[in-house]
Amino acid sequence: MAAPLRAARRGGSLPGVPFSREAVANAFVMLGLLPEARAEEILAEYRRELEAKGFRLGVLTGELSVRPGAHGYQDALAARQDDLTGIPLAVAAGPVPIAFGDTDLSLIWATLTPGGMKLSLRALTREDARPPQLSYRVLPGHRQLSGEISSGLSVTDDLGREYRLRPAGWQGSPAGPGRRRWSGTMLAEPRPAGSATGGAATYKAARWLEFATAGSQPVRVVISPPVPAETGPAEPPWPTPAECYLADLASVTSMSIGTDAATVELDTGQITAAVADALLWVGALPPDSAVLTDQAGSRAWQEELIHRWGRRAWERERDGEPARAGLAVRLPLRQATAVIESITAHDELVSIQLYGHPWVSGEYWPMIAPCFSVRAVDDAGGEHRGVRGCGGGSPEASFGFWFWPPVPLAARRIRVIVSTLWEAAWAEIVIPGRSG
Repeated sequence: MAAPLRAARRGGSLPGVPFSREAVANAFVMLGLLPEARAEEILAEYRRELEAKGFRLGVLTGELSVRPGAHGYQDALAARQDDLTGIPLAVAAGPVPIAFGDTDLSLIWATLTPGGMKLSLRALTREDARPPQLSYRVLPGHRQLSGEISSGLSVTDDLGREYRLRPAGWQGSPAGPGRRRWSGTMLAEPRPAGSATGGAATYKAARWLEFATAGSQPVRVVISPPVPAETGPAEPPWPTPAECYLADLASVTSMSIGTDAATVELDTGQITAAVADALLWVGALPPDSAVLTDQAGSRAWQEELIHRWGRRAWERERDGEPARAGLAVRLPLRQATAVIESITAHDELVSIQLYGHPWVSGEYWPMIAPCFSVRAVDDAGGEHRGVRGCGGGSPEASFGFWFWPPVPLAARRIRVIVSTLWEAAWAEIVIPGRSG
């Protein structure tokens, strides 16, 4: 496919689309059809030739590389599960208010992992509490707040161990006149004994954590064992991995990439066709696959409707306290690791937090890396698509997924199905806050 790029002439148009070539390479790496190193070698050969002829490659023209995208996926797939440090072993659900001076501080989640305790916190601060020498424009408040929490919040467990805290990402938004809402994560690691972590067995032994500041009563959070939920294997959404991949790729019908200087609109149809053509030629995609006709017509309005509803639903949730449940339900997958950390419900908005490995993410389409997808069926038989929300990480990651269409209030249980390109598994989960 890359061979026609040799015909490029300086000063003339670039035959073919570099984005199509790197999209095909990315698909081949994700599907195990080509080693990543070999894909990079092939693309790099043509990149050097084009650059020698005076062509400029980059974000807006295609970089002829699988970085970002599937870069690191094959290495992550080969990693041992015993080496993973972010697997949720147990999850405690909040909110738990913690006395912290003039700041309204709450623990939302406490997630036990082999690498330590991950604390999800929420805070409400006064804007006038910021030191006057700090500029409002640069918004340094998250550094100040996380530093105060690290130094001023004491964390101990039932074994008498003390924990040190370090920030792992915070973000803020206005919360009315003179106030700001913050949400973020702190990593709690036991000290000292000259070791930062003690392994999974050490962390499993902790039954509760206590949080306190100077002169305040400690607040105890019980770390319960994983919920004994029924699990089992499930069928992936499409018969073959290549069909799963193409369905994800074809779901995007418009995409632009921008820099400070310019913006380019990608020809999504051409790129998707190039990937489908390549997968057909190597026999990875069955020629009679339904995925080749399933994406006919524009579905832009449907996607716009989903995201409009989602934005309003999240705004409503911020105005009220959702029902939460910590789960740490591990799914029976053979080639990947997936744990449903928790579930949240507010009115008809139901969402889960999913940990997965290996999980890598490209910065922009078509360099997609669809490592995990989520869908669900409620107890009335209604089917729901999992729409990915915020989160991150690589090759271990944790993302939120909310379900569309909205989950009716009459639904009491939901079967969550997590799929990779190769396999799928399910877990039957009770929706919190819904009686019956």
